[in-house]
Amino acid sequence: MDVDIRPEVERDYPETEELTRDAFWNLYVPGCDEHYLVHAMRSHPDFIGDLDCVAVVGGRIVGSILYTKSCMVNENGDKIETATFGPLCVHPEYQRQGIGSRLIDRIDLDDC
Repeated sequence: MDVDIRPEVERDYPETEELTRDAFWNLYVPGCDEHYLVHAMRSHPDFIGDLDCVAVVGGRIVGSILYTKSCMVNENGDKIETATFGPLCVHPEYQRQGIGSRLIDRIDLDDC
């Protein structure tokens, strides 16, 4: 299967939100909220749009990963800047085929 991993662009937003809904629908609870979370995250100041990626098969978006700024505080009270990913989603028809792993592996965090 030929999978293209590329940055998400604004015209992808509706398709990515639909994909997210399909991937999480009735997975943990009836319905889901993850597609709304994706929509809301993009306008948050902690959203890292430069890391936002989609997986495309045959012109169709089948996977997505988003990143936000986060931090950890160590025992000395020092704040350590980090990045957190999620939601990570793959359309149910394409799950368990390595697409999610490829989305995660795409980013070399040493370059961030």
